[in-house]
Amino acid sequence: MFKKSIALLMTMSLISVPMIAYAEQANQVKAPAIGGGNTAKGIVYDDKNKNLEQDKGEPGIAGVLVSNGRDVVKTNAQGRYELSVSDESIIFITKPSGYIVPVNDVNLPQFYYLHHPNGSPVQTKFPGIKPTGSLPESVDFPLFKQKESNKFDVVVFADPQTSNDQQLDYLRDDVVSELVGSEAAFGITVGDVANDNLSIYPRNNEIMSTIGIPWFNLPGNHDMNYDVADDTYATETFKSVYGPTYYSFDYGQVHFVTLDNVEYYGQQADGKNGDYRGDITAPQLEWLKNDLANVPKNKLIVIASHIPLRTDADNTDEGINTANLKELFSLLEGREHLFSMSGHDTSNSWNMYMGEEAGWTGKEPFHHQVLAEVRGGSWRGPLDSRGIPAADTADGTPNGYYIFSFDGNEFTSRFKAASLPAEFQARISFDAPGTEGARLYPSKWQGEKPQIVANVFDGGERHQVEVSFDGGEYADMTHTLRTDPYMEAQWAQYAGTPEQPDRPAVSSHIWTTEIPAGLAPGAHTVTVKVTDPFGHVNKTSRVFEIAAD
Repeated sequence: MFKKSIALLMTMSLISVPMIAYAEQANQVKAPAIGGGNTAKGIVYDDKNKNLEQDKGEPGIAGVLVSNGRDVVKTNAQGRYELSVSDESIIFITKPSGYIVPVNDVNLPQFYYLHHPNGSPVQTKFPGIKPTGSLPESVDFPLFKQKESNKFDVVVFADPQTSNDQQLDYLRDDVVSELVGSEAAFGITVGDVANDNLSIYPRNNEIMSTIGIPWFNLPGNHDMNYDVADDTYATETFKSVYGPTYYSFDYGQVHFVTLDNVEYYGQQADGKNGDYRGDITAPQLEWLKNDLANVPKNKLIVIASHIPLRTDADNTDEGINTANLKELFSLLEGREHLFSMSGHDTSNSWNMYMGEEAGWTGKEPFHHQVLAEVRGGSWRGPLDSRGIPAADTADGTPNGYYIFSFDGNEFTSRFKAASLPAEFQARISFDAPGTEGARLYPSKWQGEKPQIVANVFDGGERHQVEVSFDGGEYADMTHTLRTDPYMEAQWAQYAGTPEQPDRPAVSSHIWTTEIPAGLAPGAHTVTVKVTDPFGHVNKTSRVFEIAAD
């Protein structure tokens, strides 16, 4: 039975109770006095009155997946299950469609039970898992029925990565405030909730809870306990707050899978951030195989990880790619409805479609998206009138988040720049000698071919990007790997100052075209039209001037 002190999510509204100490939030299954050995038993039931206890007339729910992180079993007709566990286990369920799980007082979903009788076996700088005592006689999971449409939205954050109170202020004021009252079904953060300072979790969770929706989290490389020897106990603090580091849940016709693909293998020589690579552990792959065996082929599978499965910017660096991608692909063979998303790559965001060159042999290319980060360029850059840094990423994308809209097993996505209009989907810049802002001086070009540069923030190889001058016909722009002139200018102006932004990096989502020869002196307009793979059309215009010689 769940502890009565946990807040309930009743038909998507939150009942508040005093905040639970963050190291205790995960231990949400009430433990009776009688121990239970190495086999966990329990029931998943329909908690009709939402009091977190199974009362008379509240039946068990058949067919719910329950796991120990490797094995997956289904509840029987009475909603009961049995599952072997070790003394360092997390028992968790896969939320089925048509139900919601309780949330605690900061909107963290409570779908798991930590079984660590003696607590975390190693001491870390930040609190780990407190001793849970002997295994309860019955580890039970209440679910609440809900009307669950096949059409729903999900808010996705990549790398909020705050390290102190000031950066939490930025997160609160720049991003979270505009999402309060969101009608999305839930939210997900794909890792790096923190930036090494794991003590920010309680305040972060309080701030995030004001959005008013359940919020799922998975760990990133900056959510690890670096003062341990290897990956075995690298996420003890994360687990104490958020529960399992990988899990799944269903909503509508979508099966969401969150993976922990950060493998830690020791501190660097200077004792700072540990060495790690992108890798999915063998137990996790076995769990995923067992999990997917219960997922119908017509469901959309959405995989969320922190480290990208693969990046367009660098296909060899194990710090920003998943080393055993082919093993993951082998588990997904025969699936046609797939999508994956990640964060982590601070230099680039990109939509890519993997095929045989990446080891994928499916009928359709595997769509993977590296998301732009909530923290953008490390929460730094020129300050706005609120005292919040611009936080543009090295590839020129403003910091922000994503809205994914699902309809059955289909989806669309939309990037939203934080605190900026929803229509701000691209930035137009000019790359021409002697340019002053948007005033161009042909006399200074000296035979060079000046360019219009369009940075399409959520761009990918299937985006169509076109340009029109002075209301004329549209023509295709050329996809070009280069740095963003806007970031070049920001760097030139602020490098070496307290408002220094990220150093410009080659961007995967820039399109260029030459400025037409013979434009008369005076004001002109350039309009860039972007059509994304989902059919969304966005137009961005800018006025520029040709100066007289």
